[in-house]
Amino acid sequence: MTPRFLHDKPCLLANERGVTLLEILVTTLVLAVLVITVYIGIEYAEKTSIQNYRNRAASLIASGELERQYFINKYNARNDQNLFDEFANREVVLDYIGRNKPLLASKSVSRVTDTEFNGSEQYRYDIIVCTVEWRDPFSGNSRVVRMREDFYRM
Repeated sequence: MTPRFLHDKPCLLANERGVTLLEILVTTLVLAVLVITVYIGIEYAEKTSIQNYRNRAASLIASGELERQYFINKYNARNDQNLFDEFANREVVLDYIGRNKPLLASKSVSRVTDTEFNGSEQYRYDIIVCTVEWRDPFSGNSRVVRMREDFYRM
């Protein structure tokens, strides 16, 4: 190969014969590691995004149920007692896996009555806890979102 530059002017490369097979292999290896790293990062981000979406959906289901309990209690026919709709393991659709295959979660509502003391005064209130449970289809782990609301008696 003939040099591109004149002999009296400095050139960037002393040898312009091309690249060796070893340099091509090292470059290919470095690019493969970068592509695999980016792919793993994208897969992890997608998995985390799906998990966050399901947690948010479960939180919205639980908060909606607590709002429903508030409505049932506030607008009941008899204002002299607190009415709450307690139940266990009611199925709700949390998300869809694939095409029209629902991911079911179980929703439960429990009630506990307690008393709060403030100085010499006693305040009775009801603790309503809504629990949404489901099994993650990818990892098989059980996931739980629990929300609590306190309802003070009038």
